[in-house]
Amino acid sequence: MTSDATPRTVLVDQELLRNLTRDATLYTLTRPLAVIAYASLIAALIVNVIVLVLIGDAERERSTTLSWTPFAIAALIAASIIFTRSSVQRAIGSAMPAGTKIGIQLDDKMIRMMSKRGVSEMSYETFRSVRVGKYAVILQL
Repeated sequence: MTSDATPRTVLVDQELLRNLTRDATLYTLTRPLAVIAYASLIAALIVNVIVLVLIGDAERERSTTLSWTPFAIAALIAASIIFTRSSVQRAIGSAMPAGTKIGIQLDDKMIRMMSKRGVSEMSYETFRSVRVGKYAVILQL
């Protein structure tokens, strides 16, 4: 990799924040543990619907009591996604508020990030993995 002597700068606006939030939220929701958790919730939802269909006519009282369970599971899935997005949006917004100017400079062995708050220099060896989205590059420590 060659050295990029001049930093690339960008002005953070609301559209960029939305796009960064989307990429980071997708990254968070597709982590292995999150996929397992959502798959388990969807399996529970399917099993509940099947059980309700099978005992629907046989035991009215039990099916009435159990009928709220699929809605609760679906609400849990939706709330989890909404809270994840909100958390990501808050983290990105506090790190890079709209209207701030940030800069990135890539060297042979390190990345240098500049903002109003100061300069951070990190070696590429610091990161365990790199994931590139459409608008965001996520560097996992």
